[in-house]
Amino acid sequence: MESWFFGESGFNKIKELNDSLRKKTLEYSSSRIQSNFSHYSPWMSHIEKLKELSPLFTRKDLILFHGEDLKLLEAEYLQSDLEKLLTFGRLPENEEYLLNHAIQELQETQTDIAKIFDELILHVVPMNTEKGNFQKIGNGFSTHRAKGALFISVPQLGTDSLLQLKINLAHELGHQSLFVYQSADPIIKEGLDAPVYSYVRQTERPAIQAFHATVALGFMVRFLEQTTDCSDYYLSSLQRLKEDFVKSLQFYDRVVFTDIGQMLFKDLKSYAARL
Repeated sequence: MESWFFGESGFNKIKELNDSLRKKTLEYSSSRIQSNFSHYSPWMSHIEKLKELSPLFTRKDLILFHGEDLKLLEAEYLQSDLEKLLTFGRLPENEEYLLNHAIQELQETQTDIAKIFDELILHVVPMNTEKGNFQKIGNGFSTHRAKGALFISVPQLGTDSLLQLKINLAHELGHQSLFVYQSADPIIKEGLDAPVYSYVRQTERPAIQAFHATVALGFMVRFLEQTTDCSDYYLSSLQRLKEDFVKSLQFYDRVVFTDIGQMLFKDLKSYAARL
């Protein structure tokens, strides 16, 4: 069945749009600061800060654990009072190991999420949460100003941390994939700010934010559906996320999607119906 997110058809659509987006962004960035960059960098998405971030454009590391340039990223991507309690990189040794291990295991799986990860993600920026009272399940975020980079912390759940970290990576890939579609289409035609209940935040949010949350739920479920595990944590996570994903699709009555947005929404509903 043709899909917009999963399977071969979903991957091909995301890849085609992503290739076009990166080509245009690379050309624009090179022209804007009069430099001849050979490869796309996620930091080129932050068009107001191209010159300031240009020293990072040639970084090739997948995981940015160390380096003075992390301070530059903190200045540009940690703005709120809560975010300023975070630092990038500089993780304890055990957390560095866990993040490396989680990404390696994710990439080795035969899942849709693994393919999309390899296609979309150029940098993973670890977040150190020692300074704040952050949730033990782990934190992460993605932003239009860094398409192709995700920011993530390591969960503090003991033996369940590894699986939860992979679930969190799948969550961020949902956001990254929707960013790719948003680069070509507004997704929502009317009701962009209409309140929609979000099962991720357990509160009403503007429609586009809620839709991002729904897509992220779908990606977490898809990852778990294609993963072999029999632990209690796996089974309870899969059941809870399935229920939240299905319920989240019921709250878009006041939203008018574009043609593309409607196809994305129908695709998610079709996937939910098969669970």
